[in-house]
Amino acid sequence: MRRFAAPTILLVLAALLATAPGAAADLQLPAGAEAPPELPPGVVPASVPPVSKVNGQSRAAGASMSVAKKAYRIVAGPPPLWATVNICDTKASPDALGVRTSVPGNGSRRRVYARFTAQWWSGAKQAWLTVGGRGTTDWVYIGTQGWNANQGGWTFHFSQPPAGTAYVLRGVVELSWRREVRASRGKRKRAHWSQVDRRILLTETGKTGVNGGDPVGTSKAMCLIW
Repeated sequence: MRRFAAPTILLVLAALLATAPGAAADLQLPAGAEAPPELPPGVVPASVPPVSKVNGQSRAAGASMSVAKKAYRIVAGPPPLWATVNICDTKASPDALGVRTSVPGNGSRRRVYARFTAQWWSGAKQAWLTVGGRGTTDWVYIGTQGWNANQGGWTFHFSQPPAGTAYVLRGVVELSWRREVRASRGKRKRAHWSQVDRRILLTETGKTGVNGGDPVGTSKAMCLIW
């Protein structure tokens, strides 16, 4: 959505909270994730990196839990496990990228957490790069796995790109499944939540049942901010 107002200057927010393990640079993305985007004719990707601030699409139901330092397996994840762009530079959400994820239920009662990352395509470097500022969120509680799917999302807000260019953006979602472990110490039992499963998703198009979209039902793999 093109506007001719002066670009909004955003302050770079504080570094990510210490409770968020790992770094966005260490993401082990799915095969093909480094492929360049297929852009409409005339789109010139911005060479100046965007800086973001973030807002949750839904209120987290609980605080982030620490992840036990142990090996974990990567789960394949049956449908409807997905990530998609559900907000992209609209009148109601200008210069915004909304990323949404859905996790199926399986009755295990495990807690599911997500960490959202915004990436931009650098035409100069011919690479997908993590957005600066608050380009990666802390771990967000999505829900407990009953028999229904849980959805959660995050919205990233940006300044406008330089005139004549566009920010080409996509989302990455890290999912963490955690189960309660109780350890006995004398007469007391102490509980903590241990990570047992993990998955990393790229935003995809064509998903159904997407909540919080602007407009309703929006599902895209990428977002162009003009």
